[in-house]
Amino acid sequence: MLGYCGINCAECSAYKGTVTTDMALLEKAAGSFWDGAYSAQEWVCLGCTPADQPFLAKYCATCKIRGCAIEKGVQNCAACDTYESCQMLKDFIKGESEALVQRMDLLRGRFLALRNERPATRA
Repeated sequence: MLGYCGINCAECSAYKGTVTTDMALLEKAAGSFWDGAYSAQEWVCLGCTPADQPFLAKYCATCKIRGCAIEKGVQNCAACDTYESCQMLKDFIKGESEALVQRMDLLRGRFLALRNERPATRA
């Protein structure tokens, strides 16, 4: 499962801790992110997609990237018309792994190919 920004939730200690009920992983998330500002219980999370996900880490519920994607109605940032010029996403990806950069580029390429493959609708 991927977040709107391309993060692989299956690799996240909060997600893994939630689905396996491993409190040590939730504690790891609590200590690893945002200087421990959130408790392990506040990191219980099943991923930020879909938009109506009720079990979302407290921090992730306030994510501006997530909010923007939901507002625009896109399934992933790679499917957004402003993907190439989105400074918020660029700033986020800059601090993440090369795998995330590659994943988003792959998704963007596929999105553009799919868009070009679909026949134009007639008015």
